[in-house]
Amino acid sequence: MKRILFVDDDPLVLRIYREALFKQGFQVDTANDGVSAAKALRASKPDLMVLDLMMPKLSGVEVLKFVRAEPALANLPVVVLSNSYMHDLAHDAAVTGAQKALLKVRCTPLVLLEVIRELLEGKPAKQDAVLLAAASIAPKAPEPKTSQPVEPGTIAPAPSAEHAHKVQAKAEADLATDAQFRQQVRDHFLKNTTATSSALRAAFQGFAKAKTEAEHEKELQKLYRNVHFLAASAALAECYPIARMASVLEAMLFELTNKPGLSTPSLLRTTAQAVDVFEKLFQHARASMQDSPLAAEILVVDDDAIGNRLVVAALRHAQLHAQSTEDPLVALQWLRDKQFNLVLMDIEMPGMDGLELCKQLRRLPGYQKTPVIYVTSHSDFESRARSALSGGDDLIGKPVFALELAVKAMAHLLISQI
Repeated sequence: MKRILFVDDDPLVLRIYREALFKQGFQVDTANDGVSAAKALRASKPDLMVLDLMMPKLSGVEVLKFVRAEPALANLPVVVLSNSYMHDLAHDAAVTGAQKALLKVRCTPLVLLEVIRELLEGKPAKQDAVLLAAASIAPKAPEPKTSQPVEPGTIAPAPSAEHAHKVQAKAEADLATDAQFRQQVRDHFLKNTTATSSALRAAFQGFAKAKTEAEHEKELQKLYRNVHFLAASAALAECYPIARMASVLEAMLFELTNKPGLSTPSLLRTTAQAVDVFEKLFQHARASMQDSPLAAEILVVDDDAIGNRLVVAALRHAQLHAQSTEDPLVALQWLRDKQFNLVLMDIEMPGMDGLELCKQLRRLPGYQKTPVIYVTSHSDFESRARSALSGGDDLIGKPVFALELAVKAMAHLLISQI
C-alpha cells in the first residue's frame, strides 16, 4: 500500500481527503503544519507528499526547501495546493521542485487521485482546469512499459472487450462516488453557513478592536484561519463565488501577517466590507442550486500611466482582466460601445474629472447600477461624500495595496451579480 503524507492546517480538508484516498487503497498520514510535516518526513519517507502552501509556523515553500535539501527526500514526488492569488508562493514552489500544483479552489479528491496516480503509476491525468500553468514544471511521467515486447512490423493486440468494460465501469463508479461526495460536502457546508458567518464576524470584530501589537497579531491570525478554512471548505462544496471571495481575502490577510505595516484604516474597512459580502453570498448559496459564471469586464481610467498599470496588475491578482485608458473621453466612448461590469477611475483628470465621468456613465443605458470605485489620493471624508453624490460606490486611496484592491473589486463584482 502506497503511503501519502498530506500536509494542511485545515482539519476538514485533512479528514475528507484522508477518507477519500484511503478508499482508493492509499495509506494517508497527516500533518497540520509545516513543523509537524518536517518531523514526520525525518521519521519516515512517504511515497508522495501533498502540501498546502499557506500554513502557519512553516510555510509550504519552506517545507519543500527542506525536502529538496535532504538527500533521502530529494526525489520525493510533491503535489502542492495553491491559492490562485498567491502567485509568488506558487512560483517559489515550482522553482523549488514541486512536480504538480493544483488550485485548491478547484480541487476534488477525484482530481487529486488522478494526479497521484500519474506521479506514482505513470497513468496520465486528465487535463483539468484546476491544473496551474506550473503543473508542467516537471518532466512527464514515462509511459508504462508493455508487459511483453512487440515485434517490429506487428500490431499490438487491442484490449479485450471484457477489460474495456471493467475500465469503463471503474471510471463510472469513480465519477459517481465523486459526485456523491461533492453533494454531501455542499449540503454540510450550506447547513453550517449561519454558524460560519457568526464565527467570521466575531473574528473580524476581535481584529478590529485589538489595541496592542500583540493583540493585533493574535486576532489577525484568528481571522486569517477562519477565512483560510472558509476558502477550503467552500471550494470543496463547489460554492465558487464564496470560495473565490474567501481566497482573495485569504491572500490579503496572509500578506498582512507577513507585513503588518500594510495595515491601514482603509484595509480595515475593506475587510469589514468583505465580511458583509459573505453574509449575502451565504444567503444566495442557500437559495440557489447552481452558481452563474462571474462576468468581469472591467474598465480602468487614470491619466497617470503608472497608476493605470498598477491598478491593472492589482486586478490580475484576482484573476481579473481589465481594459485601461489614460483619457476619460476615450473611456466614455468605450462605455457607450461596450457593457462593463466594474469601473475604476481616478478623480482628478484633465478634460473631465472622475466625478463628472461617473455622472455621464450613470446616464448611459445599463449603467445605473454598475459598481464604480474611485482610486485616488483623496481618501478623506470630503472625497467620499463627493464620490457618493456623483454616483460612485466606493473609494480606495493611493498608493494602492494590490490585494486590497483585488478584494474590493471582487466584492463589488459578486454582489452586483447575485
